[in-house]
Amino acid sequence: MREAGVRITPESNKAFSEKLRRMHGDVVTPRLLLSRISVKKNDNVAIVGIRSRKELNYIKNRLKGRERIITVAVVAPVKVRYEHTRKRNRPDAPKSIAAFVKDTDRKEKRWGVRGAIASADYIISGAGSLAELKKDARMLFSAIESGKEKAF
Repeated sequence: MREAGVRITPESNKAFSEKLRRMHGDVVTPRLLLSRISVKKNDNVAIVGIRSRKELNYIKNRLKGRERIITVAVVAPVKVRYEHTRKRNRPDAPKSIAAFVKDTDRKEKRWGVRGAIASADYIISGAGSLAELKKDARMLFSAIESGKEKAF
């Protein structure tokens, strides 16, 4: 967005991402991301914000040959996600939980977020505090690195 001279706000970010998808297809975001990073075979890489199964499949195909690719989805109840949105004080945040649900459902259906979540190797809860989420993520990553992820 900066390169295009667009002022970054929640509204402009939303409009810009939708425009990019219309102009360049559903996998424009991971295509741009992967074109800008260098990933060696044994590097650990975290990609946050995958929006669809198409994006996930694109990333997996581009990173083929790596030892393994693990996907983790963070999920939380609607009420918790709405409260997190409100706490960010974003000007484009829905004013009610009903508006949040309507907006979220529309975006998730259009982009296929639920498909990406369903494809995840692991799901951790984002229903608690940020500290709890970080603790759960560290525990999962530690289990994966030690080969004990089946116990997670």
